[in-house]
Amino acid sequence: MFSAKGNKIKTSSPSPSSAETIANNDDLLTEILLRLPIKSLLKFKCVSKHWLSLISDPLFYLCLNPSNSPCALMVHKWPRLDNPEFDFIKLGSNHSVPPFKTLNFINDASVIKIIQSCNGLLLCNSFSKNSRKLNYYVYNPTTKQRKILPALSQAGKTYGLYLAFDPRKSPYYKVICVRQCDISQSAYRIQIYSPETGCWRVSSTATFILPLGIGFHGGVFWNDSIHWYTDAGPSIRFDINQEKVKKMPMPSMPDGCYRRRVAYFGESRGHLCLVEIHSRSSTQFNVCEMERDHSGWSVKYRVNLDGVVSAFPGMIKSYLNPSMLNYYVYQIMGIEREETNEGDYLVLHIPAQIVRYNLKDGSFRKLCDFAPNYKREDASNFGYCNAYEYIQSLACV
Repeated sequence: MFSAKGNKIKTSSPSPSSAETIANNDDLLTEILLRLPIKSLLKFKCVSKHWLSLISDPLFYLCLNPSNSPCALMVHKWPRLDNPEFDFIKLGSNHSVPPFKTLNFINDASVIKIIQSCNGLLLCNSFSKNSRKLNYYVYNPTTKQRKILPALSQAGKTYGLYLAFDPRKSPYYKVICVRQCDISQSAYRIQIYSPETGCWRVSSTATFILPLGIGFHGGVFWNDSIHWYTDAGPSIRFDINQEKVKKMPMPSMPDGCYRRRVAYFGESRGHLCLVEIHSRSSTQFNVCEMERDHSGWSVKYRVNLDGVVSAFPGMIKSYLNPSMLNYYVYQIMGIEREETNEGDYLVLHIPAQIVRYNLKDGSFRKLCDFAPNYKREDASNFGYCNAYEYIQSLACV
């Protein structure tokens, strides 16, 4: 540049703006994005391909929710079977907004049901009004994304579908389908769906036989396996990496018991938990955890709910004999773990209320009032509910 007298004036090149500095520094940009609510992150995915890549990275998700802890329980309210509604029981201090009250992401569906929740994703099914067939979906309630699964072959009766997803290890989920073999009602085979291939395939190494009349229940994903407990004897698990069905040891049952009475079987922040209640003093029980190598169970906590009963006498069916197993009315909806063992707790559904029970010191407090049946609930009119963990997730389906 020159002045009016023709003298040359030196100018410095413009310094980059703060916005440019942030945009060109992925570490700084990531630190800023991690401080934003999920709702904002979903919008910012549309800013640019670069922002989409950063927010979609599995490492970003791990930094966003390192403990992978649920912020709420989604509780199916009965008896609204035609259009199920859900209550959201908030856990901890996360003030997330419930993602839905009813599931209505498919127009051509008489009703959409949740089969399972797994680390932020839901496995659902619906009965199509037009085609008159059952469809299965993987749904992310946080992002509202859904994926309809390909139809299964007609050969063999479908026993159940189960979701396997661990965002700490892979951004991809798998769906496991257990089907009866045509040759025998006691023989089962396994099919696997992966979004990477977009189709079902039969596992050639995963067939198993159970005695007739012995059911298997649960289907909980933990430690790279789907776990089922049986009515009696050894239980089973499906090792997803090896694609093999293996025996899973179970605690011994008391003398005179011929069928398991499982009150809770589920995963909590990297731990597989089991509660069985065989004793007539059903307010006292153990919370057991499976060893990481699947070698057996150990008692993690000993629970005594007598204090809860004293505070909430509506849990008692006073017209029954106190020695009966169902004299006390409650449901274990969840076993939740926090970063320290000091905060581990049960989520208990008692008549008309939800209670948080600290597993370490036995203290408890009411979380909220609860009316799953749209009317006043008491010990003689107690509705057991299906509860599913809600974990905010940016995972793609």
